[in-house]
Amino acid sequence: MNILLASEKKINLIIQLMNILITNISRRLYFVDFLVDIKKNFKNLEIHLADNDRFSPALNLASTKNHIIPKVSDGKKKYLVAIKKIVKKNKINLIVPITNFDLEIFSNSKKEFASLNCMILVSSSKFIKICLDKKKVSLFCLKNKLKTPKIYYNLKKTNINKFYVKKDRFGNTSGGFEKLKKLSSHHFNKKNIVQDLIKGQEFHFDILNDFNGKYVSSCVKRKISMRAGETDKAKIVYEKKLENICVQISNCSNHIGNLDCDVIIDKNNDVYILDLNPRFGGGYAFTHLAGLNYLKFIIYSLSKKKYILPKRPNIIKAAKTLGVKICK
Repeated sequence: MNILLASEKKINLIIQLMNILITNISRRLYFVDFLVDIKKNFKNLEIHLADNDRFSPALNLASTKNHIIPKVSDGKKKYLVAIKKIVKKNKINLIVPITNFDLEIFSNSKKEFASLNCMILVSSSKFIKICLDKKKVSLFCLKNKLKTPKIYYNLKKTNINKFYVKKDRFGNTSGGFEKLKKLSSHHFNKKNIVQDLIKGQEFHFDILNDFNGKYVSSCVKRKISMRAGETDKAKIVYEKKLENICVQISNCSNHIGNLDCDVIIDKNNDVYILDLNPRFGGGYAFTHLAGLNYLKFIIYSLSKKKYILPKRPNIIKAAKTLGVKICK
């Protein structure tokens, strides 16, 4: 149960009414659909959406209460003032950020929002700083005995007969991605990382922890196709070895809520961690359709209602079309 809720009185208030705010919702209509579906059995759930673009597809839904907010880049203080105004006016109990933009802001402001009887589904500031820096992700993996592509810091230890990958060190999705056969000194700087190219099949992990950072569930997907840096079509798989790696990541990170992970498995069946995103990502749609309703678990947990997730996902193939559909 949420350790930030200081009194039984506050907990009782949450049980009576659940007002949830999703920040930077953008085009994730399927995410809203999942919440609307939960509302069918949770009558006291009120869904609020926020985005900086008034033309955002999600902000044009009549079934939700919608808010225009500033961009994080307009200033952290301005952003927080706008969010707090929404929280106070609408008695928001739970904030769920679903992009990287405001994670660090929220992680540093959890106590302020707790005083407003509002929980934020966000991990510790320390872990978020790791996830937002690909160099720190690599060091985190090495420290916790998780395989990850080797990072190179200069030309000295590289090999002209190998392929490498250059990425934005602080980028989202596949920002700055280049496959390189020939490296030069300009590829090595504070804004980039250079890694070994790992050949294999790409997978996606969703790893759910509770409000105390303890492992609850995981779902593994084999990526079939990508679009705009997100998984567009995927197939659910279940292997005990991969589930054990998910548990290992959970125990190392003690993250809160969902952890979105990109991995690659090579021809030797070795699993390499590529990225860690401490939030709901584009791959969650497939987890949800596979019967693992993480949103419902979070909402019910905060409301002290019992909801038990299945031990294993349904083995399905799904694609994002106008919504998200299961494929045959």
